[in-house]
Amino acid sequence: MEAEASAIIDEDPSCNVCGEIFNVPVVLSCLACGSSFCQFCLMQFWEEQGSQDCPMCSKKSDASLTNLCEEHDEKLTFFCVADLCPVCEFCYKYGSHTNHRVYPLKEAFEDCKEELKTALKPLKDKLKLYKTAKVTADQVTEHIKAQAEHTESQIREEFESLYKFLREEEAERIKLLKEEEKMKCQIINDRIADITDELTCLANTVRRAEQEMRSKDIPFLKNYKDTIKRTWRKPLDPDMLSGSLIDVAKHLGSLKFKVWEKMKGIVKFTPVTLDPNTAASCFLLSKDLNTVQCLTQTFKLPNNPERFDVSAEMLGSDGYSSGRHTWDVEVKDNTYWVVGVASESINRKGKHVLTPSEGFYAIRFRNCEYKACTAPWSALTMTQDPLVVRVVLDMDRSKVTFYDPRERTPLYTFTSIVSPRFFPYFCTACKEHPLRVMPMRLSVTVDR
Repeated sequence: MEAEASAIIDEDPSCNVCGEIFNVPVVLSCLACGSSFCQFCLMQFWEEQGSQDCPMCSKKSDASLTNLCEEHDEKLTFFCVADLCPVCEFCYKYGSHTNHRVYPLKEAFEDCKEELKTALKPLKDKLKLYKTAKVTADQVTEHIKAQAEHTESQIREEFESLYKFLREEEAERIKLLKEEEKMKCQIINDRIADITDELTCLANTVRRAEQEMRSKDIPFLKNYKDTIKRTWRKPLDPDMLSGSLIDVAKHLGSLKFKVWEKMKGIVKFTPVTLDPNTAASCFLLSKDLNTVQCLTQTFKLPNNPERFDVSAEMLGSDGYSSGRHTWDVEVKDNTYWVVGVASESINRKGKHVLTPSEGFYAIRFRNCEYKACTAPWSALTMTQDPLVVRVVLDMDRSKVTFYDPRERTPLYTFTSIVSPRFFPYFCTACKEHPLRVMPMRLSVTVDR
């Protein structure tokens, strides 16, 4: 059938639909005829009809188009390896593909499919990675929203606590002011009453004496003794009482400082804040980010680069590159803990070997044994079980030392620690008792 179609094309190289000379000629493989058409005309006809019938005989086609060589109107039977395109017999024998390596289309079809399949594999693998990254990014977006809502709630709660303190402090100070006002007013009122009584007494004395002076000589003299005696009383000069005014300076002097100083009772400073973005999914953190509890359950968290994904580990939020830094970690009753410092460059994914060569400088308690995480691990000499472990990181001297605050002798010291930046490190697998970073004692001083 295809040979007959080629003969027809040779005799009449025009499209059976538009009647013009072929523009990208194709032979339609159908059961009844081998009519030839322009590829555009055929595709347009199919689109208008909504079916893939032959325009000439209306028979169902298998929908396969056999392209002809645009240059020679010959059937494409070979594949040129040099130019990676199908060619006809005239192309590689006499045309532009002469001396090019070619081989049959059927073999080329299978080989090219295999080659494309091989070429697609890394792209498909990369596609999976991007799909996974997209899912992760969507999860991160949701987590960010949840973090923002939770953090906003915590900020409002913290400020409400401060507002409550300030409102109560304001009310207390106004109460003291009102009490002083009442007391001072009472003192002045009592003084006014005394002055009023004295004023009345003096006025009566003067009035009676003046009345006696208007009497006749005998009556005047008879009453003179009593009259003169009343004038002998010499009252003190009236004056204002000292300290009778409101002590304004006491109420307003350095008011903000005094309130700030009193805030020590409700404000706590923790030298290390735990970083929830590094916490393993089994950790539950306290609202103030100073306590971590290992749970049997896990939370759905984004696998961001900062997060430990396998071991029950986490870091502090701030890293140190210079200076001396101290923090206390409560380990009381915890049966599995590791505390210390970790280099900024540590790998946060997978299992870790807690040694200095891996960037970890720590001590640990496990299976009732205290050890320094050296290589190999070193047993620690303990006179008593520590309730608190003090970590002292001295970046300027390149060392980190561990103490029991009740003892003077260090538990262990790592020297020549190497990293441009260290972070506080925490690990715990105890499900009953947490690790807690202890707050520091606050003091308010005035430089003079």
